[in-house]
Amino acid sequence: MATAPKTTRFRTPASLDTIKRVAMIANEKGGVGKSVFTRTLVDYLRSKGKRVAAYDADGSVGATVRVLGTRGENGAIEREQDPVAGVGYYNGRAENERNILLDSIETGEALYIHDLAGGLLADLTRIVDSGEGLDGLIDAFEAHGYRLTVFHVVSPDVGAAQSVARWLSLVGDRADHVAVINLKHGKPPGDFPFWYGFVDAKGEAKGGKTRKALLDAGGVEIEFPALPSGTFAKLDAENIRFTRAEKAGILSITERAHIAKFLRDFGENLTPALPFLGFQIEQ
Repeated sequence: MATAPKTTRFRTPASLDTIKRVAMIANEKGGVGKSVFTRTLVDYLRSKGKRVAAYDADGSVGATVRVLGTRGENGAIEREQDPVAGVGYYNGRAENERNILLDSIETGEALYIHDLAGGLLADLTRIVDSGEGLDGLIDAFEAHGYRLTVFHVVSPDVGAAQSVARWLSLVGDRADHVAVINLKHGKPPGDFPFWYGFVDAKGEAKGGKTRKALLDAGGVEIEFPALPSGTFAKLDAENIRFTRAEKAGILSITERAHIAKFLRDFGENLTPALPFLGFQIEQ
C-alpha cells in the first residue's frame, strides 16, 4: 500500500527568535545556477507561509525578479517592488546601488535573501571596507542583530570551488555556510572532482580541501535537485514560478509530476540548512 509523501514542517524556535538572518546566494563564477536556486528557495519558503524579503542584485534584468517579481496590469515587472511580496532589485556593481545590500535591513525583517550576481564579491568589499575585506560589512550586520548565511552554489568547475574558498577566507565563521551541489551539472562525487577531490593519473590527490574546510567550520552541504530541462524551459520562458506550475496550463501530466517531485525533493534536501535561515524542523 502506498504511503503519503512525507511533508516537511518547520517553525521558528524560541532559541533562534533573536537571530535575524541575511542569506546571500553566491558564487563568483557565473552559470552555476544561483538564480534558479534563489527562485526555488524563496518560492518554496513563501509557499510554506514564511515571510521572506527577497532581492536580486542583478538589477531589473535579473532572473529572480523576472520570475518572482510583481507585475502590473500590462504584464510588465513593476518598477517599485515590495521585497516581501515580490523581489526588490538593485545593481550590485553600481556604486550608488550596491549599498542596498546593507541598507535593506532597515525594515527589520527576520529573513532577507539576496541573489548575488556572479563576480560581485569585490563590489561587496567596497560597501563599508573600501575594498579591503568584509569585516566592516559584517560588523554592521551584527550591530543590527543579523547573522549572515552564505549559500554557495557549486558546479563541477574548479572556479566554483575557488569561489567558496575565497568566501571562507574573507568571512570564516562570522557567517554560516551552506554548499549547494547543483545536480543539474551531474552526480556527486564523480562529476564534481574539484569539490569532492580526486586522484589524477599520476596518483596525485587534487581538490576536496575547500569542502573539508567548509564542513570543518560547521557548514552543511545540500543537494539541489535537477529538473528535466524541457520542463524547466517551458516554465522559464513564461516566467512561471515552480509552485504555480500545476495550474499554469502549459505542462503535461508527466511534466507536472516532475515539478511535484522536484519541490518535494527540494524541501527534504533543504532540511539541514533550515537553522541557518532561522527555522528548525518540527518533530
